[in-house]
Amino acid sequence: MDIFNFLKNCHLCTGLNQRELKALVEITSVRDLKKGEILFLQGDPALGFFIILDGSIRVYKASLEGKEYTINYMQAGQMFAEAAIFQGTTFPANSVATRDSTVAFFPKDRFIKLIEDFPKISLKMIAALSIFVRELNQQIENLSLKEVPARLAYHLLSNANKLGASQISLDITKAELAHSLGTISETLSRNLKKLRDLAVIKVDGKDITILDNTRLQAIADGEKI
Repeated sequence: MDIFNFLKNCHLCTGLNQRELKALVEITSVRDLKKGEILFLQGDPALGFFIILDGSIRVYKASLEGKEYTINYMQAGQMFAEAAIFQGTTFPANSVATRDSTVAFFPKDRFIKLIEDFPKISLKMIAALSIFVRELNQQIENLSLKEVPARLAYHLLSNANKLGASQISLDITKAELAHSLGTISETLSRNLKKLRDLAVIKVDGKDITILDNTRLQAIADGEKI
């Protein structure tokens, strides 16, 4: 995989110039994970942070009784475990690959030295992270205030807008998507069917094409279906 071009197009690094990107690549190591393979466990030494290059990582907590609570599903281009840079010496949660995945690892000590050598990198990354936080706040608002059809419509529109296209391909399972939308697979399937029957979207396997952008936006804003 071309790490330089991947990071260049990663939202976290979009503001970095070529010299800064090359310096970032130099401290990067890449690790391949098989589906079901643990990346780190709660309590492991937090020696750095990660960006997913391909695949999906589930971040979760586990109780003493073995019950698991999923915190998030991380997808390609997303950064996680970044708290290791600023605070704490151990990871506060567990992570496992939900499919064959590839991650880039950025060691804490070398990343801090990189920021010292290129101070503007931190400002550019903070700007990129602020966009991510704004999107996360929107997601939280959707989960707390909107019904499932609105959450689903917002998700489809948001991903289509990021791609600049009317078609998106689901890179996670329906169960994972349902969880991220705060619902269950059966409810998600019913709402996908409703949108399809209304000719708002077309579903072909994992590919979803938006046929009526105006109606889908209205549903995302709360219109009942």
